[in-house]
Amino acid sequence: MEFSQLFYKIIYQKKLNYALRNISYPIGKFLKKLRIPPSGILQLKTNSGIIKIKTNQTSYLTQLLFWNGYEQFEYSKIFEILTKDINVFLDIGSNIGYYSLLAVKANPNISVYAFEPAIGPKYFLQQNISLNNFEDNIKPIDLALSNQIGKIDFYEVESLKYKKLKYNLAGEGNAGTKKTSRNFIKNTVSATTLKDFVKLKKLDKIDLIKIDTEGTEIDILNYGIEVIRVHQPIVICETLFNTIEVELEDFFKKLDYIFFNHTYQGLIEVKTIKRGKDNGIRNCFFVPKSKLNLISSFIVN
Repeated sequence: MEFSQLFYKIIYQKKLNYALRNISYPIGKFLKKLRIPPSGILQLKTNSGIIKIKTNQTSYLTQLLFWNGYEQFEYSKIFEILTKDINVFLDIGSNIGYYSLLAVKANPNISVYAFEPAIGPKYFLQQNISLNNFEDNIKPIDLALSNQIGKIDFYEVESLKYKKLKYNLAGEGNAGTKKTSRNFIKNTVSATTLKDFVKLKKLDKIDLIKIDTEGTEIDILNYGIEVIRVHQPIVICETLFNTIEVELEDFFKKLDYIFFNHTYQGLIEVKTIKRGKDNGIRNCFFVPKSKLNLISSFIVN
């Protein structure tokens, strides 16, 4: 075994990693070079209680959660409060289940459908559901939502750094939008459409959708437009610059939704999400007028 691989195996052993990351925490808060990625079980303290998250060193998500705190991660503060008034939540691109777990911790009566077809993330998603005893609330869905039903090619990142690690949690699994930017390997996964999934499960209510599928969001939404029209969910979607902003805007304009950019100050209403240059916005809340009351306290001028 190469020295580097042996070194990684030692420092990411869960008990030693727990000790190292906590010992280095006071300094690592200020010196990023000393920040050790968490591996093992992370006990994340939220305003709703403690969430246990099983992870490994390839998860950038849990690295950010540990070193910066959950309130600094994306729209966690808003999401935690919002889900207290939500009954049914679709977590499309769940990864290891962070938002699903946070939703249930905030609202023990919520029903969550967590979609994750990538090998590593779906393994940890299932582990995290069990670890928190959330089996009654969160249903892990081993399917990719897509614009078709059947088998599709799905691309996942293979770790070059951690060669002996079984599960990689890179979080960039995709249905063909990314193939060459990193060390992607192709797998085959089962897929269905949003429309057919809702019909199969006989869902009569959907309040909230979070969708982060590395560029295929508009395909998923287009093949579920009647679901969105009927159920009027709030949709939280990643809107990376110069990707699918135009398509997303056209889609939600047809449904008479209102657009809110997420910032660390709160939600800012905008007439358009199209941008001439990257202004740092990474997520947008698309809100039907019927549910404006649920996000009114988060709106800033």
